[in-house]
Amino acid sequence: MGFDSLVFFCSEALTNLRRAGVMTFVTVSTIAVALLLMGTFLLATMNMEFFLDRLQEEAMVTAFLVPGTASDRVSALKLQVTGFEEVSDVTVVTPEAAARELFTDPADQNLLQIGLGEGNNPLPYTIRMKVRSAADLPGLLAKLKAMPQVESVGYGEEAFRQFQGLSQLLWIGSVLVIILLGLSSLFIVYNTVRLTLFMRREEVVIMKLVGATNWFIRWPFIIEGFIHGLLGAALALVLLLFGAPFIMARLAALVPFFTFDLAAAHLFKLSIKLCLMGIVLGISGSLLSLRDLNAFGREM
Repeated sequence: MGFDSLVFFCSEALTNLRRAGVMTFVTVSTIAVALLLMGTFLLATMNMEFFLDRLQEEAMVTAFLVPGTASDRVSALKLQVTGFEEVSDVTVVTPEAAARELFTDPADQNLLQIGLGEGNNPLPYTIRMKVRSAADLPGLLAKLKAMPQVESVGYGEEAFRQFQGLSQLLWIGSVLVIILLGLSSLFIVYNTVRLTLFMRREEVVIMKLVGATNWFIRWPFIIEGFIHGLLGAALALVLLLFGAPFIMARLAALVPFFTFDLAAAHLFKLSIKLCLMGIVLGISGSLLSLRDLNAFGREM
C-alpha cells in the first residue's frame, strides 16, 4: 500500500464517518461505554492483584516450635533462619512475651500468673519472619516445614485464600463482561459499516466494474472501523481517568482495609489494553460486515 493509496483510503473513511454522523456517534458511544465498563473491571482486578502481592510481602510468617525446645537451640534456629535468602527480618518471641501478647488486659495477666506457676507456661517459642517478596513465600514455607523443631507455621493463610478467591471471581467477571460488551460493540460496528456500505452501494458497484479489487474497496471501511474503535477507546480513557479517583475513594470508604492504588504504571498498562481492545473491536466489526462483498455486489 503506497502513501497516495493510504491518503485516499483515509479520506474515504472520513467521508463515510461524516455521511453516517448519527450512526458514527452511536457506534463510538457504544464502544466507549463498553470499554469504560471493561476498564473499571480491569482496574479493580489489577488493584486486587497488587493488594494480594503486598499482603504476601507484608505477611509475618510465624513458626511455632515444638514445646520444650531449649533456649540455646532456639538461638541456633534463629541464626539458621536469618541466613535464609527469603527472609528480611527475624524475631524470636519467648513464651513469656507470647503470654503478655495473648493476655493484654492487666487483670487477665494477674489471673494468668496465679493460674500458672513459675516455669509452667505452656506456650512455645515462636520465630517471626518477614519475607522479602511475595515470590519468596512458598520457598520459605517449604524450608520451615522441613525443620524438625518447627511444629507448625502460620501466615494468615485463610485470609489470603479468601482474597485470592475474590481476585479469581473478579477475573471471571471481567472476562464475562469483556465478552458480552465486546459482542454488543462488535454488532454495532458491524451494522454501522454495513449501513455505510449500503449508502455507497452504487459507488461500490462502479468501482468493481472498473476493476477495483475487493481489498481496495474494503480498506476505507476497515480504516473507518479503526477510527471508531480508537475514538471509543479515547473517550473511555478520559471518562475512566477522571472518574477513577472518585470511584476508588468510594470503594476505599466501603472497604477501609483495602488500599486502592492508582500508580502511573497501572494506568499506562490499562490505557494500552483499552486502546487495543477498541481497535480490535472496530476492525473486527468492519471485516465481518465486508466478508461477503462479492455477494453484495451481485445483489445490486
